[in-house]
Amino acid sequence: MLESMLGPEVMKKIMAKSAALISVILGWIGLIMVMMTAFVGMQVDKLDANGVYVETVTRVGIHHAALWPMLIGFFCVAAALVVGGKKTKINLSYVLFLVSLWVMVNAIMQIAPGPSLAGMGLAEGVAPLMVGVSAIGGFLGILGGVVGIMGAGKYAS
Repeated sequence: MLESMLGPEVMKKIMAKSAALISVILGWIGLIMVMMTAFVGMQVDKLDANGVYVETVTRVGIHHAALWPMLIGFFCVAAALVVGGKKTKINLSYVLFLVSLWVMVNAIMQIAPGPSLAGMGLAEGVAPLMVGVSAIGGFLGILGGVVGIMGAGKYAS
């Protein structure tokens, strides 16, 4: 019904933008889930030059193997929302798909493990759930990449 009112070309443009927007939203949610688990606060003993204990300080450990690929994937899929060209949109969505696949597989198999969660201050039952949150974030990125690829392949001009 909407297609008969707007015309097939306008409807095609609306569907292409909608698919790209859904892809960006899924990539964003996946990025937030990965970011929640990528930063780990750690308690570290600070020593002086002689090796004598001075104080305990808190440092932030960053899981680089999950954070930066997901960030790059999100920026690529956000660029796919505004660029023209069918192949460019497909390729940018494919980047999100690949990096999200890496994040999910890495979260499950621990190929490049992140910082230790031992000094995080979480209960022992909560720390293992953080890996699952990162894996789900990667999975949402995969879904966003697939939606972007399929949407650009079918509707982009």
